[in-house]
This record gives sequence, C-alpha cells and structure tokens, in this order.
Amino acid sequence: MNVQATEGAVEVVRRVVADGRTNLVMVLGTGCCDSTAPFLYDNYLPEPDSRPVGEIEGIQILAPAWLADLYPGDATLTVDVDEGVLNDSFSLESEYDCRFTLRAPASAEERARLS
Repeated sequence: MNVQATEGAVEVVRRVVADGRTNLVMVLGTGCCDSTAPFLYDNYLPEPDSRPVGEIEGIQILAPAWLADLYPGDATLTVDVDEGVLNDSFSLESEYDCRFTLRAPASAEERARLS
C-alpha cells in the first residue's frame, strides 16, 4: 500500500502545523463510524500492528495491517480533503471545518470514463 495526498490535503496539514501542533501522525482506519477515514492526531500512540504507508509534509501515515494487506504492492490510495463539513471528528483538521477522505484507486473502467 502506498498513500499519497492531494495538494488540498497537504495545505490543511501545513495549516495544522502552522497553528503549533507537533508530534503529528496520520492514522487510517481508527474510527468506529468512519472505518478507513484518515485521522490526524498529535501525540498519538499507534496500534502495535500499524505499518507506515506514506507521509505528508514529513508526517508519517500509518495503516493497520488488515488495511495495508488489502492493497498489496504499490497500490496507491489518496488522502484528499472535503471542505465545509461538520466538525464531528477528533481529527485535527476538523477545527477548520474540513475532513480528510481516503480515496481508492480508480478502476480501469472509471479511468477510461474520466479521460
């Protein structure tokens, strides 16, 4: 599994850092209701089976083994950001009325349709 970020997601991470948050980590799949959503935390203790799957602005992205195993090799997922949403999360970006979203790779059919 490989995780990358859109420019919008990078900008939100930069904003969190600029506002003084330190010791940051992004974790995939920790929400009881949000399943594999990305969460940005400070001073977080990762689960023992967490694996590094990418980084944003030097901040490590971790995924639990069960999720990383679903996307073997260099399959790429993308962290994006949705703006203007309810801030109902413990993830740090929710302070700015946005939420990180994990986007799966497009199928060959979907890529052809979008071309």
